[in-house]
Amino acid sequence: RLMFPMITTLEEMRRVRTLVRRTERQLQREGKPVGRVPIGMMLEVPAAAVALDLIMEVVDFVSIGSNDLIQYLMAADRDNPKVNHLCQPLSPAVLRMLNHVVHSCNQASTPVTLCGEMAGQPRAFALLLGMGLRNFSMSPAFVPRMKQLASKMAVADAEQMLQRVLELKTAAEVGRYMTKQMRRLLPEFAILDSI
Repeated sequence: RLMFPMITTLEEMRRVRTLVRRTERQLQREGKPVGRVPIGMMLEVPAAAVALDLIMEVVDFVSIGSNDLIQYLMAADRDNPKVNHLCQPLSPAVLRMLNHVVHSCNQASTPVTLCGEMAGQPRAFALLLGMGLRNFSMSPAFVPRMKQLASKMAVADAEQMLQRVLELKTAAEVGRYMTKQMRRLLPEFAILDSI
């Protein structure tokens, strides 16, 4: 598989596909075997998220780069202590955008994965499950904990939490609600969340 980062427009993705096809033809002329290579994008740019229905016409899979997507959506450098407080995974704007992306991919039967710190945070992970996300990429240190969480959490509970969260107006409200729900449903995970 080939995944291309920082895609912003349909035109860029079309250009990428043209370059890949050109390379395939060159390899065939040289007598080298060429198989079908799925081509995907790393979704990090809010403009691409908004126009995802257009871009999905030319991608085989989507990987959400949550760290960069959150940073660019909130227009705040996550490494700058003066503004990094704006880079909240539980922000209503972030959750609404991610819900749109996951729903769009699932509707189009386009495989979607999320990578980044958010995948290893229990409250965020539960909401992503509720959105319909089933593929996560995370630091190996988080895999056992998130695997355990996924095995203990009912999808119906995650979907119900998401529906309530999408009605909330601030990251603080979302955080409080999710902490309360995690304590109620899975108390062993509530204390592990750092977001």
